[in-house]
Amino acid sequence: MSAQPPICPCDADTLPLPTNVPGLTQIAYRAGTFRDFRRELLTAPQNLSTDPPNDPPIEYALTGWRADVNSNPAVADLAVMMVEWWAYLADILTFYNERIANEDYLGTVQLPESAGRLVSVLGYRPRPALGATGTLAALVTPGQTATLPAGLQFQSKPGPGQTPQTYELAAATSIGAPDAVPANPSPPTLVAQNPLSPIDVIMDPRELLHPGQRLEFETKLPGGYLGIGGGNLGGGTIIGFGETIYNVLLQGSLSSLSIGALLMLGPRDGSAGPTLITLSAAPTVQTVVGGKQTQLNFSLTDGTQPLPALTAASALLQRAAQTATLWTVNGSPFSNGNTVVQLAGLARQIRANDWVAFTSPSGSQLVQVSSAQDMMGDASNASDASPTRVSSGTPPPSPIPVLHTQLTVAAALNGAITNNPGAVSILFAWQDVGTLLDQPPGPWDGRQPALAPVQPAVFAAGNTVPIIVQDTTGTGVIATGTSSGNGSLSVGFASSASTPLTPPLQPPLSILYNLLPVTCGKTVSNEVLGSGDATVAGQSFMLAKSPVTYLASGAIYISTIKLTINGAPWTEVASFYGQSATAQVFVTREDDQANTYVDFGDGVNGARLPTGTNNVVATYRVGSGAAMPPAGKLTVIAQAYPGLRSILNPVAVSGGSDADPPSLLQWAAPRSVLTFGRAVSIDDYAALAAQVAGVTLAQAVWSWNASTQRAGVTVYVAGAGDVVTLASAALAAAGDPNRPVTVKAAIPIDVTLIMTLIVTPGFDTGVIKASVQSALADPATGLFSPARLGIGQTLFDSQIEAACLQVSGVVAISAATFYAGMTVDPGPLHVPGEGRYYSLSAANVQPSTQVDPNGG
Repeated sequence: MSAQPPICPCDADTLPLPTNVPGLTQIAYRAGTFRDFRRELLTAPQNLSTDPPNDPPIEYALTGWRADVNSNPAVADLAVMMVEWWAYLADILTFYNERIANEDYLGTVQLPESAGRLVSVLGYRPRPALGATGTLAALVTPGQTATLPAGLQFQSKPGPGQTPQTYELAAATSIGAPDAVPANPSPPTLVAQNPLSPIDVIMDPRELLHPGQRLEFETKLPGGYLGIGGGNLGGGTIIGFGETIYNVLLQGSLSSLSIGALLMLGPRDGSAGPTLITLSAAPTVQTVVGGKQTQLNFSLTDGTQPLPALTAASALLQRAAQTATLWTVNGSPFSNGNTVVQLAGLARQIRANDWVAFTSPSGSQLVQVSSAQDMMGDASNASDASPTRVSSGTPPPSPIPVLHTQLTVAAALNGAITNNPGAVSILFAWQDVGTLLDQPPGPWDGRQPALAPVQPAVFAAGNTVPIIVQDTTGTGVIATGTSSGNGSLSVGFASSASTPLTPPLQPPLSILYNLLPVTCGKTVSNEVLGSGDATVAGQSFMLAKSPVTYLASGAIYISTIKLTINGAPWTEVASFYGQSATAQVFVTREDDQANTYVDFGDGVNGARLPTGTNNVVATYRVGSGAAMPPAGKLTVIAQAYPGLRSILNPVAVSGGSDADPPSLLQWAAPRSVLTFGRAVSIDDYAALAAQVAGVTLAQAVWSWNASTQRAGVTVYVAGAGDVVTLASAALAAAGDPNRPVTVKAAIPIDVTLIMTLIVTPGFDTGVIKASVQSALADPATGLFSPARLGIGQTLFDSQIEAACLQVSGVVAISAATFYAGMTVDPGPLHVPGEGRYYSLSAANVQPSTQVDPNGG
């Protein structure tokens, strides 16, 4: 029998053996696929002897098989199906052998349950899902007080496709009046400086100027020309403008004033001199809640004093009802160092201590009158005629006596007035323009900590008390409030909410006093787990509901399980190691399906359970995870209680997290074992910080401590809550006492990705876009998730491209732009820098699609 040639040239190919180089995240273990095995079974070897053995192997026997029915139906052999069956079985076996091989090693594991089993061999317990904690504010029924019991339940308002989340009051809390006090930044302000007018700039907002580059333009403020301006955007401010424009508000509608009108603004009690102001625009009438108001834009008149600090209640805004002119017939109207002034006629309404304004085309000046008296002057053209005396002589003159007013002013008049007396007008007899209003308070960032109550409300008396400051949008911040003797409230912030607040709060504000500490989870009461048997070591019981709520407690976490045996409480511990034979303790654990078990001792380490019927009873809570209601959504009172009117949720709950994913276990578990509870290497510090409750990312680097003049360690952490403080405490206990450790909050760099995808014709582009957003920004599995992209970790454009190409229907990426903050990062390597990390939300993944012109 001679060797048969291959059916086609590729049939002679041999299967390559799998090759695995170090550092791969997946093991290649398959010997082939269905097609490979089928080809091998149907391919004759190339070195067949002409005299095969009496019992040829299958390779010899198959050399004459043909499955081509069309060429010769008479000799078609349907037994070739048996070969395909074997190829099918080989394909299945090699596929699962490869999956089993990968799940046997921590570096290549994919399934959470496999990772959990592997790290349990190391004694490492994966962190379970943690429940969020937060603070609500209670409003009381007027005239009532109440003490809310621990465990009182509140629920969130779910979004589409979501279910309500339950939170419970952590401790009994008394509530009463005052519950919400309206407040504004203190003190109120009468005068505001106008912001710059909008500038029309046609450019992509992402195309920022370079630091130090100047932008030159012309612009106007409301009602007035501002002039040429320049801006140094590197410093974040624009400088180099002309006069400053201010504004005040008046109640009602006022339109009788015109541009250029001179007004006098000053304190009502005369404690300081008034200021002369010039209207730079016609009055602007605005419609507001409750009616109308008028805005007056003005500038400070040359030669006037600066604006004093004023409020609407303490200020007067006045305009002159009368005018007068100066004596200009003969002689100068000014004398005695320009402090004595002769008017052209009588102005007996001007009295001592009044304010008068001298105005001319060259300028204006506001002065106070020291004295005013009637004076007889001579308006003739006699040689000795003057405004202060009637002429006499020989021959007798023909005097023209004129009775007029002489003013003595407290300050000498300037040259703009004295150089052209014929053009000067004097304004006096001031009258109120209208009822002044304080400026609406601007955004409050907390840097000015004093708040004033909105009358007639008053703040609660007492020393420092916990409060929530809520703004008009319903968002807020947790703080402390200290009432002062003048009725204001001084607000203090914790380190986790340091000033300036970002974003700032929008007045009017509310000070909320009745604070309720709440934690995630719904209580399951008195569940009978089973019966104890003193003859059995290490009894174990599974709780009926899961996931059990775990809560962060400092740098660690604890379960909410309260266990009683025969009515007596037993204590939860981290492990049985070191426990005495009589210690009434238990430990908790989770299985592959996130079911929670309670385990008991064996009589050597930890006591055995006493014998009894249904004597093991547990009360616990269920519900946890990273999905947390946003601010303003945890407001449903699940159990009505007398005196409790409603619930406010200005500050979002925090601290919730999902169970550790396999990717985190691959990194943290081996390192935690190597630390032996102590930090020596850089990896030790990062591993210990990563195990702190609430920490999602950790990076440790060597640094130089200038104060101690020695090497130290800087650890950057990111996560929910005050993880900096918690990580500092954990590392202080585990680190080298002779090596200074500084823990800092890692800085997120908000990323925006704008890309154009080439997609296969016929695919749903909406589904493709959503899948790409998930592949990049999913908080658990996306390329930018904490499990895959750490602090300081660099990123290549090829990684982004590979993640997108995994989405079904995506053929290629024709264009992509990577924005780090608002700056284009051209790549291909993106480097966040020490202590910084890239953060990408699904909303900032902005793909557009084009159909593949080649058909996919």
